[in-house]
Amino acid sequence: GSSSSAGGGMNCAPAGASATSAAGYGPQEMGNAATIVAVGKRMNVPEQGWVVAVAAALTESRLQNLNYGDRDSVGLFQQRPSQGWGTVAQIMDPAYSSEQFYRHLLALPNWQNMPVTVAAQTVQRSGFPDRYAKFEPTARQIVGAIQGATCTTNATTGGWTTPTSGTCTSRFGYRGNEFHKGLDIAAPIGTPILAANSGTVISSGPASGYGLWVRIQHADGIVTIYGHNDHNLVREGQLVQAGQPIAAVGNRGAATGAHLHLQIEANGQPVDPVEFYRQRGGQLCR
Repeated sequence: GSSSSAGGGMNCAPAGASATSAAGYGPQEMGNAATIVAVGKRMNVPEQGWVVAVAAALTESRLQNLNYGDRDSVGLFQQRPSQGWGTVAQIMDPAYSSEQFYRHLLALPNWQNMPVTVAAQTVQRSGFPDRYAKFEPTARQIVGAIQGATCTTNATTGGWTTPTSGTCTSRFGYRGNEFHKGLDIAAPIGTPILAANSGTVISSGPASGYGLWVRIQHADGIVTIYGHNDHNLVREGQLVQAGQPIAAVGNRGAATGAHLHLQIEANGQPVDPVEFYRQRGGQLCR
């Protein structure tokens, strides 16, 4: 796959010829809408969230993957590289930009009780909040038309999803005479951190050196550790799904600036996270 999100190289087609157009939108727009819905399904986002995402994309780009926009905005959701949404190339991948939209949506407390337009507007921080409302009925119609969207992915990551998108700053291995047991991914404070795979939270709280951490036990003797968090969203003993927000990036503990310290242990031994993902067809660093 071309991207580290499980959406890399996803091809989606609306189910049934009838769904290739709806409300005056053609096959290209419907294909983009199908991708938005398929990514939402894969991330276990409830249907309400698909409507929010489609309404946002309708408002921002009329469901077209634009390579231009206001200031540095690009893509289906007109996300801005300067605001930490990713690189231009990443944002121009509809599956990547959809995943970023949902990550920010899922991090909003109580989003399911907000009106669709308010939730979309809050994620996008648009300068024109009122324009979302007129696209809600169309968004519902389109989501209804592509309910049965089918997708084929050309890469399987065995459920391993990228915990956060950012810049890899410090790799696994020796730093001077100390051994760095994980990978540092720099991202702004508050950026959502997602569970790398499904599992059970075995600790969530303060930890020496890590500030605040989350540790998740996965199958096959693998434990993932997320450190220096600003705040945690899960508690010990909780079951989490791959891609579920578990914490937010911070700079607590012995940290050099805001970043996620991601540590992966196989049977108690730290392994190189970049290599671990590479072996599973994923990519943590660009």
